[in-house]
Amino acid sequence: MNSKRLGNSKQIDWENHLRCPGACSTKFKANEAGVDAGAKSLGVKSRAFPALGTASFTRLFWTLTTLIAILALVVGCGQTTPTPAPTEATSEPEAGGSEGKLVIFHAGSLTVPVDELSKAFQEEHPNVTFETEAAGSRTTARKVSELGRQADLVMSADYTVIDNLLIPDFADWNVRFARNTMVIAYTDEAKFADEINSDNWYEVLPREGVIYGHSEPDADPCGYRTLMVWQLAEKHYDEPGLYEKLDENCPPENVRPKSVELIALLESGDMDYAFEYRSVAVQHGLNFVELPEEINLSMVEHADFYSQAEVELSGSEPGETITTNGKPIVYGVTIPSNAPSPELAVEFVEFLLGPEGQAIMEAQGQPPIVPAVSPDVDQLPDALQDQVEPAAAAPSAGDEVALSVTGAVGKELSLSMADLEAMGVEEVAVEHPKKGEQTYEGVRLSKILAAANPTGETLTFVASDGYAVDLASMDAKTCEDCLVAFDEGSLRMAMAGMDGSFWVKDVVSIEASD
Repeated sequence: MNSKRLGNSKQIDWENHLRCPGACSTKFKANEAGVDAGAKSLGVKSRAFPALGTASFTRLFWTLTTLIAILALVVGCGQTTPTPAPTEATSEPEAGGSEGKLVIFHAGSLTVPVDELSKAFQEEHPNVTFETEAAGSRTTARKVSELGRQADLVMSADYTVIDNLLIPDFADWNVRFARNTMVIAYTDEAKFADEINSDNWYEVLPREGVIYGHSEPDADPCGYRTLMVWQLAEKHYDEPGLYEKLDENCPPENVRPKSVELIALLESGDMDYAFEYRSVAVQHGLNFVELPEEINLSMVEHADFYSQAEVELSGSEPGETITTNGKPIVYGVTIPSNAPSPELAVEFVEFLLGPEGQAIMEAQGQPPIVPAVSPDVDQLPDALQDQVEPAAAAPSAGDEVALSVTGAVGKELSLSMADLEAMGVEEVAVEHPKKGEQTYEGVRLSKILAAANPTGETLTFVASDGYAVDLASMDAKTCEDCLVAFDEGSLRMAMAGMDGSFWVKDVVSIEASD
């Protein structure tokens, strides 16, 4: 307790004062009996004192009085009740639980589920603490791949981000554990709230006075997924011009960098409707319109139809653009190679993929994938392999374009899987930058480039999620063992002699430029 100043008097140490309830204010009578009592308390008989004069007696009296006062303070104030030492039981961790710290980098839409998962995990393991960071999925992965930061878990709203940015240099596997759905969120105060539904939403939104919005496509996947929903809706409802109508009635001031800003606008009444993930609407207690499976980007069964939607986004350099195509919203989790607590991280993933973790994801509006799947089951820790099944190969793409070669080329190519197979499939053993020698099956890159005849000096390899990497055209042409390899129904680059950044997974285009 702090000292307190009273007027002009000196400070009083209130902590010591309160510890001395009465002895500190004891008064002593200035008489001979008091001196005798004081002398006896010190083990001295008063008769042993010689006869003293008044002055000497007074000095002796005050000397003894001071000594007695000090003794009283020592006895009365100095003897405090000792605090018992902590018992052995309270100083040791609780038996049966793991301990340590888990560092989790996760997508923003996983903020609430991760919080709930952490609390539930701590009930079983009270000596485990959590350090979590939310960000966009690509930003989350780049904290590990580019900034060199350590994390025990990376959880992405788009599983392909882990494939493209972390595997193989920064992680060995990727488990797809949950899905999400695009919905239209609103409150009871929204215009036509009592009328809108999954059959008429595209007619309600353009009505006069209705304000709706979405997040910024270049900053937030939910933003470009909104534009994909609009494109798919035009095809699904057979409403020519629907995309343009929805876009025209959503001015720039209705587009915000982050989805949380849209939630605030809905709750304040400044916006009627917002395109959001279903989980976000559930977690904020909002009403929402369930969109048809054919357009809500939730079902693997409709992957072919989703792929017809495409959005042009800003590239890594000013003036550059990249194209991303529609695909199911599937979440992925991995343990980076630099994880400080990998064994504890495995326990958490076990919990996430188990019944309790699945129930938490379901309650938060993010249906779990049961059982979870992975194309890398053989790379998983032993403790996880029984909970994960191999990812099924994607449905045959038929005559759909699997790889395009465009830009500064003699001949632009739009190649289906059948076209690639017709060019000659080969099996090539190449040195993987992390896994050592691996065997891949596909078409030699040099053969594809010979057919396209690129005249530009640079080739850009672009993945379906927008990840892109540049390579000198001459280096690509002269790489005899570089391969466009078949990979679980998609394509990937197997770039012999090059670092992991060039081993692009789910590659969809090669763009030549000067």
